Amino acid sequence: MRKRHLRDLKQEIGKYLVMFLLLTASIGFVSGFLVADGSMLQAYHDSFEKYHVEDGNFTVQNRLNHAQIRDIEAQHVTLYELFYTEKELSNDSKPRIFPKRDKVNLACLMQGDMPKQSNEIAIDRMYADNNQLAIGDTLTSGTQAWTITGLLALPDYSCLFEKNSDTMFDATKFGVAVVVQDTFEAISSDNKTFCYAWKYQQSPADETEENARAEDFLKFLSGEVQLEGFIPRYANQAIVFAGNDMGSDRGMMIMLLYMIIAIMAFVFCLVISDTIAKEAAVIGTLRASGYTKRELIVHYMTMPVIVTLVSALLGNIFGYSFMKNYCAGMYYGSYSLPTYVTIWNGEAFVLTTVIPVLMMMVLTWMILRRKLELSPLQFLRRDLRRKRRKKPLWLPDKIPFFHRFRLRVIFQNIGNYCILLIGILFANLLLMFGLALPDVLDVYQDNLKDNMLCKYQYILQMPYDAMDDDPSLGTMMSMLLFQFDIQTQNEDAEKFTAYTLKTVDTGYNSEEITMYGVQPNSQYIHWKHTDGGAAVSATYAEKYDLHVGDAITLKEAYQDTCYTIKISDIYAYQGALCVFMNQEDLNAMLD
Repeated sequence: MRKRHLRDLKQEIGKYLVMFLLLTASIGFVSGFLVADGSMLQAYHDSFEKYHVEDGNFTVQNRLNHAQIRDIEAQHVTLYELFYTEKELSNDSKPRIFPKRDKVNLACLMQGDMPKQSNEIAIDRMYADNNQLAIGDTLTSGTQAWTITGLLALPDYSCLFEKNSDTMFDATKFGVAVVVQDTFEAISSDNKTFCYAWKYQQSPADETEENARAEDFLKFLSGEVQLEGFIPRYANQAIVFAGNDMGSDRGMMIMLLYMIIAIMAFVFCLVISDTIAKEAAVIGTLRASGYTKRELIVHYMTMPVIVTLVSALLGNIFGYSFMKNYCAGMYYGSYSLPTYVTIWNGEAFVLTTVIPVLMMMVLTWMILRRKLELSPLQFLRRDLRRKRRKKPLWLPDKIPFFHRFRLRVIFQNIGNYCILLIGILFANLLLMFGLALPDVLDVYQDNLKDNMLCKYQYILQMPYDAMDDDPSLGTMMSMLLFQFDIQTQNEDAEKFTAYTLKTVDTGYNSEEITMYGVQPNSQYIHWKHTDGGAAVSATYAEKYDLHVGDAITLKEAYQDTCYTIKISDIYAYQGALCVFMNQEDLNAMLD
């Protein structure tokens, strides 16, 4: 019996080889992705402590004096200077240049050396790749020139957002760089931004507490200094965007793996059924000779399980060696991440090795147990039908003879045709998964252009000194100046409110929902609002199966505050998940 395994492998080498290669390739890719994703996520989270990442930063008009620093640090925080300047370069880009850091947001050197001389500079790795720059090249700005000595990643710019309000980052025209202190003072004398990073002396327990402390800190700062910007770490897209994106890709890859495993299990079922049909006489002889059903089940299970096990093991080796670097390169092509170290991923091993082997064992055992329930005599006669039809299927005599004959052939083999149908559906599902994605993205891009609410949107940020709850004369003057500054003579301009909330208890991962507060009779949002009602975009309604009259609950991103909104209309907008309300109603709801 054991000798038959090698003979079977030799006779069916083509069949087993195809399944082996497909399993090895798919498991290798998914394993490599999960390992790279897990390792890079771990490196990303470790970077907060390893590189002493800030808890937030704020920008002021003038450099703080010692008294101001002392008063601010009395709020149980530690301040660090994070000054920078921006320079237009000859390659039409505008990097943000910092002096060398030694206390906060420490740089991760990827290649080369840190700058040591006044004519040297280290630049972001991704910015260098996008602008075809390498170590030894020269950057010029007017009469100034610097030689690139190293490529680095700054943990506070893992995603190269120039402004935190930007909806998309640009790692070609914008980047970050580091020079020595003397060089920085020379090039920033006429254009220096006074940015300060802070670290809490005692870290917040969770994001809710972090949000509350950041709001209290903002209120204190707005009364002490002239703020131009304030970004806590949890709201800083340059820091958190990459980590959120890496975690979200994992679900799609696991779904792809499950699809492939299901297809391969289906293929092995067909192989086993075909083998039993071909070797029915042999099985009948062995059963009649005294072999038990359990021994035959183990015998026929052996080759599929061995092929799956070898494919899984080699696929994991392939994933840990080659594919992880390829998958990590996809992330490095989008984000400026620090150097990572490959970490053993036990979950990836279970998903790509243990589960496929167990699925194959259980599935083949169930099929073989059912197939081998027939008597030895039935196997010897090659009669593998479990139920015998006593009478032929009745069909009306009015149907022509050949039509009845064809129909009887179809009905007698209905099980085989169902299996064929399932196989075709699985194959088309994989084909659609691979071929439809580019077209889906193209259609989404076209829809986004065609469904723009307007040609331009400007989001204006209120000055921080005008946000103070204290109704002082200075606050009122600042608010009046702000209102005067945002007036425009453009008749097409229309004020609106924009805010972001998150979904709760939807069965999906929490998603951001954009709230639009629009004016009555808006020339851009053609929706007749009702008192207290809201219109959800068609995309939002379709995804969450929402209808007119339903109520949705949304919450503040880092607070426990929730809002319940009644849907009065579905607005034909496909561009985003959003809610439209009367501007006064939305402003009142958000206080």
